[in-house]
Order: sequence, then C-alpha cells, then structure tokens
Amino acid sequence: MATDPQLIDSKESYPGIGLASPAGVCERLLVVDDDDDVRRVYESHFSGAGFEVQCAATLQEAAERLAGHTFDAVIADIALTPGVGSEGLAIAAYLRHLRQDPPVVVLTAYGAPDRAPAAARLGVDAFLHKPVSLVWLESLLRARIDDRRRGPEAEPLAAAG
Repeated sequence: MATDPQLIDSKESYPGIGLASPAGVCERLLVVDDDDDVRRVYESHFSGAGFEVQCAATLQEAAERLAGHTFDAVIADIALTPGVGSEGLAIAAYLRHLRQDPPVVVLTAYGAPDRAPAAARLGVDAFLHKPVSLVWLESLLRARIDDRRRGPEAEPLAAAG
C-alpha cells in the first residue's frame, strides 16, 4: 500500500489545537493493523507526538500486548484477516473483558455501517473511515484520554472534528 499523503499532515495545519501532553506524561498507545505501511506511519506520527507506541498485526498479537500491558488508547483496524472482518470489534470486547477502559478507535477502509451499532455497544469511542488525518486523530485521542483521567463527573469535552 502506498502511503497516502493525506495521512501525514503537520500540526501547522491546525493552528491553536492543543496537542501537547502534560509535562512528564507519556501516553501508551496500541496500534493494530494488518498493513505494515499503516503501522509504520501511525507509529512514526504518534511516537513523534510523545506517545509510547506498540504495534500488532494480528488479533493474537493484540491480545498478547493487551494482556501484558495497560494502554491509554487503542487504534484498531476493523478487518485484520481477509474474510473475517470484525477483529477490531473483538479487540474492544477483549478490553472490556480485561476490565480496561482506554479510548478505542476502530478504523475501516470499507463501508461498514452495519458494524457501527455493535461498535457503540462495545463502548468504542469512534468508528472512522480511512484515511483519517493523524493530527485530528491525535487530538481526538488526547481529548478522550483527558476525559478518562478527569473521571465520569467531569464535563465531557466537545467531540473533535
């Protein structure tokens, strides 16, 4: 897959957006996608933005990383195996089974409106179509992470985007 230049945009494109982490805080991010190029682009962007990034290419790899670590956020492609198609939702379900509640973003390259209700039932924070601006996605994740840290009694932030 050729890397879409739309995926790589600069923070200068979004003046005034507060994207920096609080001093000394390094969010842990799990990126799950079967496409090597996508994983590399996401890892490069989010590492450069101060995240500690781990990647997984399969549902099994994702489960191993989730069982061994706590993540502040998870980005997962919905389809990791041709013909299966809903592993991203299985990752969200597994997180709930582990009683972990990081923000979860599920991405799809294909129209999958029939899966959006299932994603919502699993507590997925966003169900998005690729390609997505990484700067916008970073802003969304930081807002959701901040919401979780502030707790349920805090006023929710306005939806990004």
